[in-house]
Amino acid sequence: MNDDDLKLIYVHKIGYNSINEALYKFYFSKNETNVDIEGWCWDLIPACDNAMPPTEDYVDLIVNLRTNSFDLFCLHEAVDREYMHGYHTIHALAYEVEKQDVNGYSSYDRLMEDKKDLPLLVFHYGVTLKNVKDMLYGRNILFKNKEFIEATNIELV
Repeated sequence: MNDDDLKLIYVHKIGYNSINEALYKFYFSKNETNVDIEGWCWDLIPACDNAMPPTEDYVDLIVNLRTNSFDLFCLHEAVDREYMHGYHTIHALAYEVEKQDVNGYSSYDRLMEDKKDLPLLVFHYGVTLKNVKDMLYGRNILFKNKEFIEATNIELV
């Protein structure tokens, strides 16, 4: 399957594990216009507690991400808009939010200090799997075995 054929239709924040890593699922479809708006409650305000992930028969690939490098605000957490705002690209499905470590050091500060000129992560409806891979690669996250894995967590054999 070609990475350009798969389009992002949902980013689901699962929560955090016991070592404070954020857990996400990225849902991709070959047909991003084939959605069940009412069945998934994407037309209800607020998206929080209403919007549900797509069902399996609408999804061609689900990719897990586990990270402590950044935190994402996902549209299904929104208390002031419906999920359809993501479908129409009025709002992003997920975007990076500032995260501070125990010393008060900001993840935004780290981006600026590294002199890598990395943009904040922003994931829009319909972006291709290839584009998502490229964005995450800039943060040392690789696509392996249908998962996004931080390069520091990959064991070399």
